[in-house]
Amino acid sequence: MKILHYFPTTRLSEGGTVRAAIDFCAVLARRGHEVYWVTSDDTDVPQSWKNGEDACPAVHMLGPLGSGKRLTTNQLTEIKKLVSEVDVVHIHAMWDLSNPQVAKACKKVGTPWVLSVHGMLDDWSMSQRKLKKVIYLATAGRILARKTTIFHTTAEEEKRQAAKWLKHDNIAVIPCIVDLEPYKEVPNPTLAYEEFGKVDEPTVLFLSRVHEKKSIETLIDATAILKKKGVPIRLFIAGIGEQAYIDSLEQRAVDAGIDDQFTLLGMVVGNLKLSLYAMADVFALPTQQENFGLVFAEAMLCETPTIGTKGTDIWRELEESGATIADRTPTAFAHAIEKITSDPELAKTIGESGRKKIQAWLDTDVVGKQCEKMYQNAINAR
Repeated sequence: MKILHYFPTTRLSEGGTVRAAIDFCAVLARRGHEVYWVTSDDTDVPQSWKNGEDACPAVHMLGPLGSGKRLTTNQLTEIKKLVSEVDVVHIHAMWDLSNPQVAKACKKVGTPWVLSVHGMLDDWSMSQRKLKKVIYLATAGRILARKTTIFHTTAEEEKRQAAKWLKHDNIAVIPCIVDLEPYKEVPNPTLAYEEFGKVDEPTVLFLSRVHEKKSIETLIDATAILKKKGVPIRLFIAGIGEQAYIDSLEQRAVDAGIDDQFTLLGMVVGNLKLSLYAMADVFALPTQQENFGLVFAEAMLCETPTIGTKGTDIWRELEESGATIADRTPTAFAHAIEKITSDPELAKTIGESGRKKIQAWLDTDVVGKQCEKMYQNAINAR
């Protein structure tokens, strides 16, 4: 099949949507499909794609978006030509103003399209600036909510929440394709030790966008609870965000008396990221809302015991794979962290078992075939 994926920016700092879309393309290209990555920003496009290497997606740069982050007239002409030459188009996310333009181009030339919702219609997400989003779905985004050939959700929980806003029930439930190639072997922590230093206390890692919805405050307060109990840990925060929010977290750590146990690492990617997962005794993300939550799968593939919340759409799948799903409170996270870090044998068992179960659930061949069926169904529905 000829498959075109569209997302306006290719910056990993934008969050998990970009990472998921990149993995979709990488795996489908390796499975022999002609995959095209169309974007206006190739900052974090893999170098192998830019080099035009075999079994890699072809990259098509549109250039900077126009006013209001919409496609310009010339870019729309390009898009119409591109989508007319493929079998199916895959659009990622709901709120980018260029996405409805791509959908309209598909409709005009008769090319079916799949829309990955990426958790943006979850109850929590829709509660944020709700009126603005409802108006968008009734106006500019109407074509996305009503005319998409097949909606893609990553879990039954996401489908349940998203269906409230979608105008037909042709909704596929398929986990994100995760490129498992980097996880063939369990990563080694040496690289992270060299970069960040080795500490004597158990380490708890947060790795995600540094944003209010991730509830990093819960981890700071949990660290303070454990300190009072005589159970010191080191809390590493990997990611970037608004400076004002980062400053507030640093102040909270000072106020909680754990500033010497709290370290901001900034953005960590590539092999160093995998090594950091391996260095951590626990991965913890007390999020209020997360769609697929790729970082959970990454941590578990690195044999790192993982703690999450029911704010994650895939929480049932994670729990079945051995992750701890806790209430989003400092006390609950402190208890879960202490349970894991106080029993190295338990932690080892959880890590090894979790890796095997995530590998089975996200088996690239199995998920790849599910995606191919979704695309074929879209083509057949044309």
